[in-house]
Amino acid sequence: MIDLEATVLSDHLLWVDANDKVDRNSVHRVYVFFGHPSMVSSIYVPEIDSTYMVLPSMRKSYLNTSEGDWLPGYGHVKYLFSDFMFSEEGDHVFAVSRSPAVYDMGWHGEESNPFLSYNFAKAVIRVGDGPAGCWEGGAPIEIIPKIPPYDIKVGDTLNLEVTYHGMPVKAEYSASYWTWEEHGDPRIIKGHTDNSGEFSIKLTQVGLWFIVSTYAINQSGCWKATHSLAPFFALGDILPYNYTRYKMTLSIWVR
Repeated sequence: MIDLEATVLSDHLLWVDANDKVDRNSVHRVYVFFGHPSMVSSIYVPEIDSTYMVLPSMRKSYLNTSEGDWLPGYGHVKYLFSDFMFSEEGDHVFAVSRSPAVYDMGWHGEESNPFLSYNFAKAVIRVGDGPAGCWEGGAPIEIIPKIPPYDIKVGDTLNLEVTYHGMPVKAEYSASYWTWEEHGDPRIIKGHTDNSGEFSIKLTQVGLWFIVSTYAINQSGCWKATHSLAPFFALGDILPYNYTRYKMTLSIWVR
């Protein structure tokens, strides 16, 4: 049995951050983080497959990133960043995909059920007065808001849809404010979408929110480690897994 409720809130979060409304022909810094937002000591730079911007023309502009080690509000923390020139008007999607890896809740004293994790994150950025976009980030799993996410105000109810390879799916979801403790804060909103992949959340605080969805398929196998994660595995280790899980995090700034 695939227990997503345990893993959606317990393993590390991949997320991005950016100014969600900018002027055309301006340069802005975009950020990539991995860890627990409420626990600075847990944040580090993971193995990343790609970091890119989906342009209004639907082309991808791949970004070169640098590693930072200090940030206001976080202090001494490792993260990635890139400075991007927004030369086109219209909606952009800043997106990142982490290299796949095996994760097991048994490493932390819970029941063992290893899975292969594919992890993605995105944020929508409005540039000038151009046309609104489709807000997809080019990942196998997508969280698609029904209204522009950069116009959300406190108290609004946001309707969203989860798709897998373009098709709506019933999936697990959660929504949390960035300072909430992920391992049990009662204010975290969580549940399952309906059979059409749709769900709604009410955003009750001003600031940064993370909308997370996970979708699992019954695909088992073995993964050869592309990096080390002490003390759980080393580079080149062969780790079996029981299923495959796709996870997307949508970052939204509420006004």
